[in-house]
This record gives sequence, C-alpha cells and structure tokens, in this order.
Amino acid sequence: MSIPGERYFAVRDRLSELLEWIGHLAREVALEEEPDHPAPVLHRPILIAAIGEVNAGKSSLLNALVGEELCPASPLPLTTEVRLYRHGAEADKEVQPQLVEVRRPAEYLRNFDLLDTPGTNSKVNGHAETAEPFLEHADLILIVFTAENPWTASTWDAVSRLSNEALSRTALVVQRIDLKQAQDIPIILGHMRDLSLKRIGQVLPIFPVAARSALESKQTNHAERELWRTSRFSDLEHFISERICESMERRQVLHDAWHHAARTLRRLENRFDGQRRGMEDDAYFLGNIEREMDALRDSSLEAAPEALGEALKRYRSEVDAVVRHLRSKLGWWRSLGRIFTGDGTAAEVEARFAARMQEVATGFAQHDAARLVDACAAHWETVRPRVKERMGFEPGACDVDGKNREGVVSRFVARLEKAVPQALAGLRVRGVLDPLVRRRNASLKGFTGIGLALCIAAGSVGTLYSQQLGIGLLGAALAVFCLAALVSWITAARIAAGYRERLLAGASTFADGLKADHGEAIRFLCRDYSGSLLEVRRRLASEKAALQPRLERSNSLYIALKSVELDL
Repeated sequence: MSIPGERYFAVRDRLSELLEWIGHLAREVALEEEPDHPAPVLHRPILIAAIGEVNAGKSSLLNALVGEELCPASPLPLTTEVRLYRHGAEADKEVQPQLVEVRRPAEYLRNFDLLDTPGTNSKVNGHAETAEPFLEHADLILIVFTAENPWTASTWDAVSRLSNEALSRTALVVQRIDLKQAQDIPIILGHMRDLSLKRIGQVLPIFPVAARSALESKQTNHAERELWRTSRFSDLEHFISERICESMERRQVLHDAWHHAARTLRRLENRFDGQRRGMEDDAYFLGNIEREMDALRDSSLEAAPEALGEALKRYRSEVDAVVRHLRSKLGWWRSLGRIFTGDGTAAEVEARFAARMQEVATGFAQHDAARLVDACAAHWETVRPRVKERMGFEPGACDVDGKNREGVVSRFVARLEKAVPQALAGLRVRGVLDPLVRRRNASLKGFTGIGLALCIAAGSVGTLYSQQLGIGLLGAALAVFCLAALVSWITAARIAAGYRERLLAGASTFADGLKADHGEAIRFLCRDYSGSLLEVRRRLASEKAALQPRLERSNSLYIALKSVELDL
C-alpha cells in the first residue's frame, strides 16, 4: 500500500530540490531576492489530529497510518497528555503543561505531524484547551468513534464546538468494525449520518475501519491481502490523499513554488545574458586598447628612421673624434719613433672606433628605450581609469615602467648592442688603415735612412777630406729630413681624410645594420607593454569560464522544471 499523497510528495520533493539548487545558483551570483515574491514553504508537514473518547482507538488509528507502533496503544488508557508526533531523532520534550512533543525517526513523519489526544471525556482538566489551537489549524481532524458506541455525547459535543472552517477539514472514523457483523455496518453508518446532520447541520465524511487489522497487514509487508481489504483502511488513506495532498490549496502551493522557480530562472537568465553581453563589450573594449597599443608600436617603428638619424649625428661626431686621434698618431715625430719599434696605429684606431661605436649604440638605445617606455607609461595612464570605469577593478601598474623599467631598458640596449659588430663589419673598414700606414712608414723609413747616411757621410768627409764638402752633405741630409717631414704631413692628412671620408660614407650602412635589431627591440618592448593587459584578460577569461557552467546549470534546471510542470 502506498503512502497517502505519495505522488504529491514526490512532486513536492522534486520541486523543493529544484528550488534549493536554483537558490544556490542565485546566491552564487548574488542575485537579489524579491521581497514581494518570497519562496513558498513546501516542506510544512501535514498535521492530522485525532480526537475522541478515551479508548476510542485514536492511537491505534494513528499507528495504522504510520505502519508501525508509534503511539502507545492498549485496552487501558495510556495517553494522558496531548502528544504531538514529529520527525527527528528520538526524544520526548514537554513544551508546555499537558503538551509533549515526541520526536521519532519514522519515515511517515517526514511528511505528516500527528496529534494524539487523551480523550474528550478525560477527567484531567486542560486537555481540550491545549488541543484546541491545533484543531483550528490542522489539515485534517479525525473524529474517532468505536463501532460499539458511535453516539458518545462528549465526542459529539467536541465536534459541535469546532468552527465551520475546521469542520470543512473534518472526517468521522468508526473504529473496530471488525468486531461487528457486516450487516451492522450500514446501520451504524446511517445512524452516524443522522447524528452528524442533527448535531452540526451537515453530513461529514465517514470511514469505518479496523485499525489494528490495517497495522498488522502493513507490518507483514501486505502479505495479508484479505486482512487489508477487510480493514477498509484504503478508503481513509485515499481520502487523505484527495482531501489534503490533492487539495486545491496544496496544489496552489506547488504552482506558486513552480512559478517562483520559473521567475527566478528567468531572472538568472537575464543576469547571465547581461553578463555575457557585458563580457562581449569588455572584450571589444580591450580589443580597442590593444589596437591602440599596436598603433603605438607601429608609430614607433615608423619613427625609427628618424630616431636612427639622431644616432647618425652622434656617429659623425665620433668619426671626427676618431680621425683627430688618427692625425695625432700620424705626427712626424711619433711616426719617426715607431719606424724602428713597430707601428700599431691602425689596430689601435680601429679598436677605438669600434669602442666608440659601441658607446654610440648603447647611448642611443638607452635614450630611445627611455623615450618608448615614457610613451607607454603615458598611454597606460589613459588606459587605467578607462579599465576601472568599464570593468570595475584596478588593472595594476604598467609592465614596462616602475620596478620593471630598468630590466626593460637593459633588454632593449642588449638587443641593439649585439647588432654593432655586424654593423661595423658592414662598413668594411677593418684592415683599411694598416696597408696605408705601412706604405707611409716605408717611405718615411727610406727618407730617414738616406738622411742618416748623408749625415754619416758628411761627418766622415769633413773629418778626413774637406770640411766644405762635409757641410754640403750635411745640408743635403737636412733637406732630406725636411722632405720627409713634408711627406709625413701630406700622407697623414691624406690618410686621415680618406679614412674620414670612408667612415662618413658608411654612416647609412651602419644605420642599416642597426635598423633590423632596432625594430626588433621596439617590437619586444611593445610586446612587454601589451602584457600589462594580461591580468585584465585573465580576469575576463575567468569570468567567462565561470559563466559557462552556470549557463549549463541554468539550462538543466529549466529542463527539469519543465518536466515538473507536466506533473503539475
């Protein structure tokens, strides 16, 4: 035998579970509650109250409903106070004089609260007053009579005191019909209908039952089908299902709960739809900022030739300094001193030029990197308030400025410094000076040798032969030395001018050698700057990732709610 209202409770439980899941989702996304539309209370147990004279079989009737020995029952009066049976861990608690709340883990009590009373003819005062508030609010009042004496005055007096509202939720139960002959039962029921009409002006529903037989049948797993049939208990349970569980009031609660769930899901759907559109707008907004960053990179690349032009000015000034140093190295006396000791002027000047070009590239890179970082930082200062206003959070500091600035500039400089050796190689000036200086030194060495030979000859001739001839040879030696000095000055000027011309002609080549690495350094710096949006992108991606399962949960709940609608 099924529990009364089993279908109703199944729908109620499913709907309650859906409401709980929807509520979890609503709280998860901080959806505001609607004060004007509170969630209906679905799990209010149905209260069934049993009243009647002492030993009328009230406790046995409630035990038969539960299907187990819940209430103490015997031929002697055992119920001495009003007892309210509710679901929970086993405990008895006196909540007020003459009222005991009894907690039991019986499955039936999950859906039903049961009120057992001592008896309408009890000798103890206060029972009626304690039970009266429960009777006025009970979902079903069962007035219990015995088949042996269905016209007990005290019980009918209690029925007469019920309000019309309470009477609409009242049924009469004639207990222990198994003690009567079958032909007697219609007579008893007719007598009950007459009394009902006479005492309260209406005929209440009447159910003849044998509660002990019903309980015994339930406890034997319904093996005693005949026992169950003769107990006539199924009519009462069907009445409970129809009158209470399937009542318009109860159905309305389910409908209200369903509409509340549907309304909440619609609000969630609107919230998610708004969030999705907001995320799409945020993505477009970030795309615009990234396009601004790309434009900053492109403008920096377009301005790169102009920036390299500033480097070329420094290049030319360094060329002049190197050439002046070369001229100083090619002086007559310095050259004369190196004729016999070896001349490393060419290697020294080339090394000096390479070092100075390295300094030029480093200085240019530091200045250009600082300029680009300042441009990125200035742009970021326009981005931060827009991100905060649009997306509601602080995006943080610029990735190429602040504590990261030194590292960014260092990487920019390193990329440009590695291009200097290749750029210098493109000038093809290494080894140019050495043959020129060697030829010059050979020429000066010849003149110097001739001059020295004439000096020696002049000394020898003047001493041994003719002083006048010696003076002539000495004059010739002086003339040779003067010619050597002139040749030294002319060749030094020519070598320096040629070297200068060659270096200046290679200025554009040197700039071209730096151009590719300069552009690469700009791209890497701008890439580092675009990383400033990484946390913003990560947060947006996190919000999108969190939204998708919520959308799926919302859709699943909607489908489940539609299936419940079919049961309603």
